[in-house]
Amino acid sequence: MRHKMKNENLRSLAAMAVMAWSLGGVLAQESKKTDNVEASKEARERDSSSKDRRVRIMKAFDRNKDGDLNEEEREALRRYIESRSSRPVGEKKRDDKIEVPKDYDPKKQYPFILSLHGYGSSSRGQLRFFPLEDLAEKHGFIYCAPDAIDRSWNATEACCDWRGKVDDSKYLRGLIEAAVKKYSIDRNRIYVTGLSNGGFMSYRMAHDHSDLITAIVPFAGVGYKVWPSKPKKPVSVLHIHGTKDSTIKWNGGTTRSLNTSYPGAEENFNNWKQFNQCDREVDAKDDKIDLTKKVPGKETTVTRFVNKDGSVTTELWEVVDGSHVTRPSGEARELIIQWLLNKKKS
Repeated sequence: MRHKMKNENLRSLAAMAVMAWSLGGVLAQESKKTDNVEASKEARERDSSSKDRRVRIMKAFDRNKDGDLNEEEREALRRYIESRSSRPVGEKKRDDKIEVPKDYDPKKQYPFILSLHGYGSSSRGQLRFFPLEDLAEKHGFIYCAPDAIDRSWNATEACCDWRGKVDDSKYLRGLIEAAVKKYSIDRNRIYVTGLSNGGFMSYRMAHDHSDLITAIVPFAGVGYKVWPSKPKKPVSVLHIHGTKDSTIKWNGGTTRSLNTSYPGAEENFNNWKQFNQCDREVDAKDDKIDLTKKVPGKETTVTRFVNKDGSVTTELWEVVDGSHVTRPSGEARELIIQWLLNKKKS
């Protein structure tokens, strides 16, 4: 029994080392679908070789080569994990370029959109999932699609605060404030959107910075199962989620790596209805949307609630038979941008 427990501890430590060493796991499919070919290849190679790395790590710390780790050897492995997990954030450079329309006029005020990639993806991957350049020129807004450290936003314990080493909430607020200082941005029209882990981070930004964020559009990402507090101010929400999402499930679930629960799309929607005091339903049964070409017809249904004076909206787009990474069509992207730009901070 003791030998079995040691082996279980060893496997657990080795798994932690692999997690600290490189990314992979909960949402690896995002990089395959939204990032560049090179990153997708690297993600597949990481997944296929993770078992071999685990074996190599175990062998490397088994100094007496007896197939087991004693306490001294386990402690050496723990120290190694900690050293890999605490590398200075400053050593890594983020791509967080602010993009402005070609005819940018500092005498005008522009809306600002922050677009956040999913776990394992990048700025470029997010802008392939939801291209903004042409829309920014057409509608006149400024935008930014920044990179996360280690391709992961520390949004919630479920997705994907693996080590809690980076305060992405603080970083992203600082990024927005810097953009406002440098460019002519309307502080009453600041928006956040994101896919999966980026969707989780959108909710985190709405919660932490409700004084700054006007509205969010999360795709396939929810918030905390139990929020630590209520946002200080209302933030309009348009939540988009596929009913056949096998990664962040429509009905909620737990992440594979940490066994931490996250709410289902409807449960999360109800939480934010309460936060926003959106208790008046608007009939939207005829507002069917053809969001994705992967599912025939107008597969997306709309549920919409507003607050007493109609200034705040909490809305759910249910993509029937939609998967995790459901890239919106050009028509759907236009609708989403119009929905955002119509929201103003009261």
